[in-house]
Amino acid sequence: MDILIYKILRYLYECMKNGKTPVLEDFSWDSKLMTIPKRYWMEIVATLIEKGYIEGFAILRNRTKDVGLYIETDPPYKITYEGVGYLNTNSRMEKAKEFCGQAFIAVLSSLIGSII
Repeated sequence: MDILIYKILRYLYECMKNGKTPVLEDFSWDSKLMTIPKRYWMEIVATLIEKGYIEGFAILRNRTKDVGLYIETDPPYKITYEGVGYLNTNSRMEKAKEFCGQAFIAVLSSLIGSII
């Protein structure tokens, strides 16, 4: 889970730093950054919203009997000050950064359109 959190937060942070508008398709469940089940991605995004690390989404729980969690998008997507702090100072994010390595940075740079 930490790897996916790192990828989402880092993408949003690099977009902010480079003046790029984040695009949901760049960091969603089936994107160049990750391929995971949609429900798992929604749980991760819900956690990031509840912690105050990202904005641009709304959580709707128990909307129907079949869906316990529903994430509604409300662009613009962005990382918050708290999210930047977590990304840059948390030891788990440092380990995720090391795990992702240069391959992730190359993909991220191509999405952002800037060398990171």
